[in-house]
Amino acid sequence: MDKKIIAKEELLSMLTEISDQLEELEGILETSLSKARQNVQSEYTAKIIACEEQLTALENETANTLKENEALANASKLHRPNSMKLELGY
Repeated sequence: MDKKIIAKEELLSMLTEISDQLEELEGILETSLSKARQNVQSEYTAKIIACEEQLTALENETANTLKENEALANASKLHRPNSMKLELGY
C-alpha cells in the first residue's frame, strides 16, 4: 500500500515538473513567435515601401513621357506647312 502511495506521489511530482516545463516552454515559444512575427512584418513593410517607390518612379516617368509626346505633337502641328487639300470628283 505504501508503495502505491509513493508511486502516486512520484508520478504526481513528475507530472508537476512536466507541467512547469511546459509553461516555461510556452513563454519561450510566445516570445520567439512574437519576434518572428515582427521580423516578417518588417520585411513585408520594407518590400511594400520598395514597390511603392518603384511605382512612383514609373508613374513619374510615364507622366514625363506623356508630356514630351504632347509637346512633340504640338510642335509638329505648328511646323506643318499649310497644304492644299484636294478632293477627287467623278
